[in-house]
Amino acid sequence: MFTELTDANYSATVAETVSGVLICYKQQCPHCKNMEKVLEKFSKKNPDVNLFKLDSEANPEALADLDSERAPTIFVIKGGKMVARKGGLMNPKEMKAFFAAA
Repeated sequence: MFTELTDANYSATVAETVSGVLICYKQQCPHCKNMEKVLEKFSKKNPDVNLFKLDSEANPEALADLDSERAPTIFVIKGGKMVARKGGLMNPKEMKAFFAAA
């Protein structure tokens, strides 16, 4: 369901994405795992939205470009650009509203 991004493919993938959501996560973070479940539910209701993951500890260049220090941080991608970001957990209703407002 999620496409894993790395320092090597992060920029090109975002530029090619019409509609997507990226989560910056840490491997051992329980909040990140919970947010991934919320995003999977979101994706089932929005099949046209691509889901991406970025391990924030393993990809320092992409993380620096995103200026993301908190995990999880959610980014909305529309038209090949990051148009919104939010750190922390959201429930499915909040995620839907966050994406729609971006």
